[in-house]
Amino acid sequence: MKKIIFAFSILAISTVSCRKIIDIEQEEGDKRTVIEATLLEGTHSFDVKVSKTSNFFGDNTPVPITNATVVLSDGAGDYTLTSFGDGNYQLVGFNAVSGTEYTLTVNENGNSFVAKGIMPAVVPIDTISYEFVEASTFNDSGYITQIEFNDPAATDNYYRIEVDIQGTYYGDIFNLILLDDGFLNGNRIEFPLFAIDVADAFDNVTMKLTSCDRATFTYLEGVDALINIGNGAPPANPTGNFNNGALGNFSLYASDTQSVVILP
Repeated sequence: MKKIIFAFSILAISTVSCRKIIDIEQEEGDKRTVIEATLLEGTHSFDVKVSKTSNFFGDNTPVPITNATVVLSDGAGDYTLTSFGDGNYQLVGFNAVSGTEYTLTVNENGNSFVAKGIMPAVVPIDTISYEFVEASTFNDSGYITQIEFNDPAATDNYYRIEVDIQGTYYGDIFNLILLDDGFLNGNRIEFPLFAIDVADAFDNVTMKLTSCDRATFTYLEGVDALINIGNGAPPANPTGNFNNGALGNFSLYASDTQSVVILP
């Protein structure tokens, strides 16, 4: 099982830009189209951001692309997203179904960019458990929380975990937590969240377990590699699933949420 904790200053994947200062040579010809799209299982609005930038970590402000044609296809029909300005495109109230392959096509200024993905199935949370621990070098006294679920054996699975403890949120882009089922494929996964703060008695704890496709997992691994470049040469831009040289990713997510009150 792989556990990845992201911890970095300021990163906005939606616009694929970062405040972290990295000295990279840039040429005018390096300008690339950036597409960030997130499709959620169930009925939700489907949002896509299209912009132009010179480098994933360039210090220039991304330029919104407002004249693109953005189309989502599910094999049964094509759905054109509406432009809401500033490079934002949206399909309101779209029902995305697990197991369906979706194709996203973005046409802008004579260029066509295509990405495909299969919507994963929801993996339900079985239990949120907790255990009281005394204060130590690594933590304050309180309750360590643990998420437990049964990993499906039929497929390789990739997960993101988000946690809210009495209004304090963990698992955003600043401290993202990702898991894959690795050697635990088809088994029960019991994952203690040592990387977040302990909970107090009577706190309300809400956890979201999000399944993602492999392309999204790979893309986020690439983001992690860029953030943690150390003193070596910077790696390539994160590998997204769009063709024709576009940066960004078409991400597909299916989530389950459960809450518990910590009782001493």
